[in-house]
Amino acid sequence: MIPLKLDILEKSEHKLVLVVEGISVEMLNALRRIMLTEVPVMAIDEVIILKNDSPLYDEIISHRLGLIPLKTDLDVYKLPKECECSGNGCPLCQVSLTCEVTNTTNASLEIYSGDLKSNDPKIVPVDDFIPIVKIDKNAKIIIEAYAILGLAKDHAKWQAVSNVAFRNYPEVKFDASALKDAEENDLIIKMCPEKLFELASNGLLKLKDEYWKYCTLCNSCKKNSGEKISVISKEDSYIFSIESDGVLEYNVLIKKVFEVYYEKIDEFVTELDELDIES
Repeated sequence: MIPLKLDILEKSEHKLVLVVEGISVEMLNALRRIMLTEVPVMAIDEVIILKNDSPLYDEIISHRLGLIPLKTDLDVYKLPKECECSGNGCPLCQVSLTCEVTNTTNASLEIYSGDLKSNDPKIVPVDDFIPIVKIDKNAKIIIEAYAILGLAKDHAKWQAVSNVAFRNYPEVKFDASALKDAEENDLIIKMCPEKLFELASNGLLKLKDEYWKYCTLCNSCKKNSGEKISVISKEDSYIFSIESDGVLEYNVLIKKVFEVYYEKIDEFVTELDELDIES
């Protein structure tokens, strides 16, 4: 097993790609599953519609509100089942959002997520321009909504990430001097779906720089070269990709994933100790 090593391959507001070395596929998949289902985030769970002049039913509006991603503060709020109020609703486990809009124009009016007013400025929609509903002139809508922490294993609206996946780190090796057939090289270049091959100035085949970022281990080059090109996955090395809608910062997300992971290990050890296993 090689030492654990992490490198950031790509980082943006909504995507983080890491090169992870020295980790087993089993552990990496466990972290992926925790990230998808067991990191708590805020989402609207209860909606009270006091006035609805829109063409949509109350249930449809409620469903749309529940799927609006909300920025989350895990240091302040608790899961309802862990709160002192036992989930009845208090400032430690619940956030109130309201929306009151009257269309005073002569045209239809679009109501967006930015029209939701939160009683906590830290718990707001990640984007102000997520459409909720459209109302006609002189129409009105009044909504009260309550957001709580939840887990995606209970409902997808509490999913902390949009997507998370990993793939093997690819290694492609070949002897360029053994690939001198121009027709064969042309076929290798043409058939690679990621266009990772090109001809060098000396006319020999070569890989583009940082090809491993894009190689999908499809083995097309290996097949079209008559096995002259070796395509393997590097041992215990993976490209780990996280797509986020912005509800949690990456450092908070990853820290929470490992907290849950260690909690599960501690729980397993406790349960194991309580078993009466004969040696």
